[in-house]
Amino acid sequence: MKFTGVAMTTSAMALMANLAASQEIDLPELGPDDLMFAIENMDLNADPAEDFARFAAGGWIDRVERPAEFASYGFARIQSERIKAQAFALLDTVVEDAPEAPKGSVTQLVGDFYKAYMDTEHRDAQGMTPLQGDLDRIAAISSIDDLARYAARFQTIAAAPLFLGFGPWPDLADGTKYAVLAAGTSLGLETERDVYTSDDDAPRRVAYRAYIEELLTVAGYEADVASGMADTILEMETELNAALLTDEESRDPRNFYNLTPPAEVQAQIPNLDFSVYLDELGFELPEKVILVEPRFFPVLSSMLDERPLEDFKVYATYRLIKSFSNVLSTDFDGPERTLSKAFEGVGELDPLKDRALALLTESLGHPISRIYAEAVFEEETRTDLLVMIDDILTTFRERIPTRDWLSEETKAEALAKVDSFSVAVGYPDEEDWVDYSELTIVPDDPVANLMAVAEFEWQRSLDQFGGPVVRDKFFGNSTFPIAMNAAYNFGINGFEITTAIAQAPAYQPEIPAVRYCAFGAIIGHETTHGFDTTGRQYDAKGNLRNWWTDEDAGAFLGEAQKLIDQANETEIVAGYTGRGEYWLPEMMADVGGITLGHAALMDYLAEHPEEDVEIGGFTQEQLCFVAWAQLWAEQATDEFLINVATAGNHPPDTFRTTAPLQHVDAFYDAFGIEEGDPMWLPPEQRVNAW
Repeated sequence: MKFTGVAMTTSAMALMANLAASQEIDLPELGPDDLMFAIENMDLNADPAEDFARFAAGGWIDRVERPAEFASYGFARIQSERIKAQAFALLDTVVEDAPEAPKGSVTQLVGDFYKAYMDTEHRDAQGMTPLQGDLDRIAAISSIDDLARYAARFQTIAAAPLFLGFGPWPDLADGTKYAVLAAGTSLGLETERDVYTSDDDAPRRVAYRAYIEELLTVAGYEADVASGMADTILEMETELNAALLTDEESRDPRNFYNLTPPAEVQAQIPNLDFSVYLDELGFELPEKVILVEPRFFPVLSSMLDERPLEDFKVYATYRLIKSFSNVLSTDFDGPERTLSKAFEGVGELDPLKDRALALLTESLGHPISRIYAEAVFEEETRTDLLVMIDDILTTFRERIPTRDWLSEETKAEALAKVDSFSVAVGYPDEEDWVDYSELTIVPDDPVANLMAVAEFEWQRSLDQFGGPVVRDKFFGNSTFPIAMNAAYNFGINGFEITTAIAQAPAYQPEIPAVRYCAFGAIIGHETTHGFDTTGRQYDAKGNLRNWWTDEDAGAFLGEAQKLIDQANETEIVAGYTGRGEYWLPEMMADVGGITLGHAALMDYLAEHPEEDVEIGGFTQEQLCFVAWAQLWAEQATDEFLINVATAGNHPPDTFRTTAPLQHVDAFYDAFGIEEGDPMWLPPEQRVNAW
């Protein structure tokens, strides 16, 4: 039986005639060194029962040296480099055509944004001038009301909350209407929050403090002043961080979905008038808001009472400079190199044009993706992937009734959810590209360009507020078509597979085992996200709703604990074990991914026995697990692995090569792995969820 309950996006894209992306892109052919699947990437002298990662990818590890400029090297880096090469081949023409292109056209926006960033001579000559107006605004703050007004301005020009953040968002419990989120602050470090909870003399904390001081020195502050500011900034961020949900707490939507009357939220911070802040933002609060950070506002209120206003001005100054330092003078590269060396073990930044492309993707993801997708995406790929997605979802649907630990009531809800899955491959339909034609981008001021993009996006959110919910397609840093990713979205109960990831080495369609157990497992991974510890709390319509019986929920969490224990007991690098609770959704998705990929492969081979052939003496079933492990083969610095072990939201690839396989019974049968072998995981410790 084939599963057909998926809403697919299949219409072709008709792009504007002035796009330069129609040129041919000629890149070197990929080979085994690029992690294209190959028997020669294996180490046939290794025992799969002892070290399966070595057995599956030891040949590649021995033969290919990690380039010194990369902290981590694996398929994601290899494919990212190829994507960049494709993009640069297009950008040269786009930049050349931009001066004559119509204002607001994709070519003009992309070309001028890129040109402004790349003109480092002009950026160096400007120094801090592009930020002077905002630095003056901060210096002029003389009251908490002034601080609230500037916090609102910062949110609109930097696209991040400073001290507090309010804004429209689809209601998690009713995705047909908008709600307003009341959030806490962002921080200088987005992911490395261990820095804020560590001792003052901890190496990573020392490195971050040194970074702050060096950044401020580059900005023009005297060394002793910068040193004092750095102390204040780190103290404040430590206090603010302690008031935010932990990484683990933020995985559970019940912790951040707190419908609260605005007056109750305001009562938590009486010394900062929300109306002053909201006036500057340009909208009013509804009867209830979603309080995202239940502990935050009382702490901020105490800080406002206890700390001098000057401390908040110092912090606002730092966050402003840090937010735009990447488009100011190249002197700011120095602090970034130092911090990269401390956190990842590599003291080199990406080449300038690579950073330009990354910022372009982050800021103008749809315009650059329109150019990219037309040039590189083949409709045949979409057709083939939709077939494989159908196979994976069919497999998942057929497994749900076999889950003996689930009641019939919960099974019915799970089936309804998978029946409602929406899937899109490649890029948005023509009518779903975001229209940026009213955005002003100039060729000589990258700071102004970043601010213009942030203000444009903020105004879009205000214009949509109060009307029907707009779900932008392929819109986000992880799902722009040029981004190498596939991502599940709880709110739409579905996932998007981007143009960029749907190519080699991630997608290799020729060998069934590789097709289903590498890219097919990625599809299975995203499918399982709809039913992981977070996804299971959303229903078939994408609404936050508990559709589980208490007994079923308890059984599910019991299975999930096995993954937590596995990570917590695995040494990622000397002295550091995994973050089991925080990595749990990704680990569960990995187990689901390879489980579904393997099962779909076996169904496919049953229907196509002529393709069930050995390669290099290995069966297709054996090659399934080898393909998975080769996909996640990685070489990395110790510093990088420490960073992942302490701050990463995904397990490192070195963990992913084998840990998920140990939960698949067929893996043991395929290689004769028995009790007592190092790769053996006792059956009672294997996850039996999806």
